[in-house]
Amino acid sequence: MKHLTPAALVAVTFLYGVATAAADDIRACDFAVKARCASGTARVTFAGGTLTRVEVDVDWCGQKGAPGYSCSIDASRGDKDSQWSDAGGATTIANAAPFDATHPDSLKVTAGRTVSIDLANTQSLGRCGAGAELPRMIVIPEKKGACRVRLGE
Repeated sequence: MKHLTPAALVAVTFLYGVATAAADDIRACDFAVKARCASGTARVTFAGGTLTRVEVDVDWCGQKGAPGYSCSIDASRGDKDSQWSDAGGATTIANAAPFDATHPDSLKVTAGRTVSIDLANTQSLGRCGAGAELPRMIVIPEKKGACRVRLGE
C-alpha cells in the first residue's frame, strides 16, 4: 500500500473539506415591503437534510432625517444561545436567554418545497432597535426569488 506524500495529504484533506462544504443546502431570499418601509434577508442552511442554521435580518426606515432600526436572528444548531428540537417535520428554535422570560421566544422552521420561518412566537425586544419588529412569517421560495413576508398587524 502506498503512502501519501504530505502535499498529497493536504490536497486530499482540502478536497474533502470542499466536498463536505458543498453538501450544505443553503436557501435564501431578500424582501422589500415599500408600504411599511421594511426590507431584509432570510437564510437557512441544511447539512444532510438537517437544519443547522437560521439567519434573519430586517431593516426598518427611520423617521425623516433619523437613522433606521434593525432586527436580527442568527442561530446555529449546538450554539449556547438557542435550544433546538425537531418534531413533526419542523424544527423549533427557542432563545435560551429571552428578553422577557415570562413569554415564549421561539421560531419554527418547516422545510419542503418552500421553507417557512414562523416568527409569531418570537420576541422582538432584545433583537431589534426601538421601533422595529420581526415579521410574523417569512417564506423562502423553492427557486431563487423574493421572500414572501407577513409583517405584524
